[in-house]
Amino acid sequence: MVAIKNILIILLLLVIGFFIFSDPKYIGDNTSAIIITKRDTLYKTDTLTKYKKGDQIPYYILDYDIHTVEFHDTIHDTVEALKDFTAVKVYTDTFRIDTANYVSVQDTVSRNKILGRLYGSHFTQKTIVVTNDIYHKPKNEFFVGLIGDLRRFDNKIGVGVGLNYKKPHESYTINFTTNQISLGLYKKLF
Repeated sequence: MVAIKNILIILLLLVIGFFIFSDPKYIGDNTSAIIITKRDTLYKTDTLTKYKKGDQIPYYILDYDIHTVEFHDTIHDTVEALKDFTAVKVYTDTFRIDTANYVSVQDTVSRNKILGRLYGSHFTQKTIVVTNDIYHKPKNEFFVGLIGDLRRFDNKIGVGVGLNYKKPHESYTINFTTNQISLGLYKKLF
């Protein structure tokens, strides 16, 4: 029993020695954190198309002043005038706000009446999202655990306690069971 007490005292002294002689690094502030800023641009596109019949479009007459009409030297025959009067013509006008955004109006006209009107618009809204990802540097950690082992040559089962002290690039282990004592040092390769 005295030997077990001596072994436990030695183990505790070793663990305390690990803490005393290891490089203490306090990671409680943001000076040791790695901050990665990401910027993403999101586009939202809205497209609208709306059609109205000609009898739903309000209108008003500006003037019927016959004296303001200028007569040209060219004489049009009646067939050409009727053909022009009964033709269905489409007038399109597009208002550009910038390279991606616009509003368009398309009128269909025949016999001095608007037969239909088509409205169209295309708007793109740009949203810039800034994300800050904060990664903390790894810190020293201490683990305590229970261990079980089996000796192969006499099939004795042992139970015990294990300690693991982990630094960013290395790890120290010490295990004590009723069958054996083991020490370990692990280094990070990549």
